[in-house]
Amino acid sequence: MIANGNHNRDAPPEEGGRWPVSVVLRPPADSPLSRTLDQLTTEAAALAGGGHWQTGQRGSAHLTVRALEYYRPIVDPDEPAIKRYRSAMERAATGPARLEVTGLTLTRGTVMACAVPLDDQADLFMDQLRFELGPDAWHELPDGRRDIWYLNLLHFTTDIPDPAGLIDWVQARRHTSYGQVVIDTAELVRFWHVPGGSRPYMRPEVLGSAYLRNEVGGGNLAE
Repeated sequence: MIANGNHNRDAPPEEGGRWPVSVVLRPPADSPLSRTLDQLTTEAAALAGGGHWQTGQRGSAHLTVRALEYYRPIVDPDEPAIKRYRSAMERAATGPARLEVTGLTLTRGTVMACAVPLDDQADLFMDQLRFELGPDAWHELPDGRRDIWYLNLLHFTTDIPDPAGLIDWVQARRHTSYGQVVIDTAELVRFWHVPGGSRPYMRPEVLGSAYLRNEVGGGNLAE
């Protein structure tokens, strides 16, 4: 798909599309892993050509826990839905999430860094969040769950002049460990398209956060 130019191409979000309000985990911007992901993103972007979204840059790189709705351009932090999302996230808060980035891979639309939880806290938070959201968990399968953790480094938005070079670069890094990180805060974010400059991307704006403490929050998973 990448080799023959038949890859997905992201476009600035529109009403009812991708990039909705979501709950994410972001590596601290000053962490070694965040700096490493930023450098990998720079290298991938140089190989892929200009214009692609550099999602893995510092402050942007994130692991999506759950997307909560379709994209909408106007989001009021004080509206009832956002308040419910924040409350559910706070009640779902578990212990700090510990993860390791174990290598890179390609999808139809991205260069992706694969992550593996080092304990059960990330998965526990994901499950607890689904439970606490209740009817607000409608956007993703209410009874389902993501089965992989990852951080997208690059979202393709246009042609890739040398796909073979990008494929080889990713292949050489498929089984390379890029370090571990402890994430102690979950965030409710919305995304803004930032097209200008040398590093276009979708900028996350924080609408709320929850400290991931060492015990399960106010709600409990259904038995």
